[in-house]
Amino acid sequence: MERLNDSIHFIQIESIREKEFLEDCAGLTWKSYRPFLEAAQCDNRLALAACVGSVPVGLWLSARTPSEDTPKTHTLLSLFVAPEWRRRGLATDLMQAAEGELSALGISSVTTSYSSILPGADAMSCLLRKQSWAEPVPDRIRICGRVGDTFATSRAWDLLLKRLQRQGVRYLSWEEAGDGVLEQAAAMVDAGEAPAWSDPRPWKDALSAEFSLAIFDGAVGLAGWVICERQGKLDRWYFPIGWVTPPEQDRGTLVGAYLEGSMRIQTGNGASALAVLEASPRQGRAWRLFEKHFSTLALWSDRLLISQKNLGIEPTLLIE
Repeated sequence: MERLNDSIHFIQIESIREKEFLEDCAGLTWKSYRPFLEAAQCDNRLALAACVGSVPVGLWLSARTPSEDTPKTHTLLSLFVAPEWRRRGLATDLMQAAEGELSALGISSVTTSYSSILPGADAMSCLLRKQSWAEPVPDRIRICGRVGDTFATSRAWDLLLKRLQRQGVRYLSWEEAGDGVLEQAAAMVDAGEAPAWSDPRPWKDALSAEFSLAIFDGAVGLAGWVICERQGKLDRWYFPIGWVTPPEQDRGTLVGAYLEGSMRIQTGNGASALAVLEASPRQGRAWRLFEKHFSTLALWSDRLLISQKNLGIEPTLLIE
């Protein structure tokens, strides 16, 4: 295996202004991440290119995590090496250079997540292990399918919804529930009654009030919520958050919420409308139920793998 030689050097993108170079770098990451290459993003991201002469052949792109709780954390968004430069250790050298630069900037840790079905997923996992990152583990499952197929996954779903209705469970859209539902949910999060990851406030400007659901139990009031977002560019509906109180987890209440959401989307958009359900082990038994039943007729499903590394390294001298 050919190793790299002195022709490889590393350049921070903010030091580059040539349009052609930036366009070449844009070809080394996903389209949705290309805005991070703009100069206006310099304070919140690290874009590091591995170059042969003036030609970029690899790119690291990470951004500061937008959270007050983790102000010194970066999220690795993209790590890409041009096909003709792979299997030469370039990804390793690029990662080491980036970690050193982040350490010099005062960043204490870096995290990443990636799909288990990406072509380079296995190689990414091997690279992270080699570089002493935490073992990549499944954090979420995503299931994409047509909303009209949802009830076909099990004949028991209709019975489940009828049972929940008899037991006093009600599903109201955020439009139907009114403006106060956001404040109620936020208060539960702030009081520790609901976990921080379920906080709907970061989604308030993006959520669909028509298809996001508030879950009410006649005995206790607000017992959970499901957030739905319209992803127009992908022509699909996305459910990133679903949470219910512990007593509701064993009743199938959260599964019922996604069934209700699918029915509402189908009514307004047709049976062929696409929806992506995202579930997590933090959702209790629902995680396994979603994977067991909803994956059977899915167009695709994957797991999001996560890893993290604490940076206790000295800055490298590889950066120009």
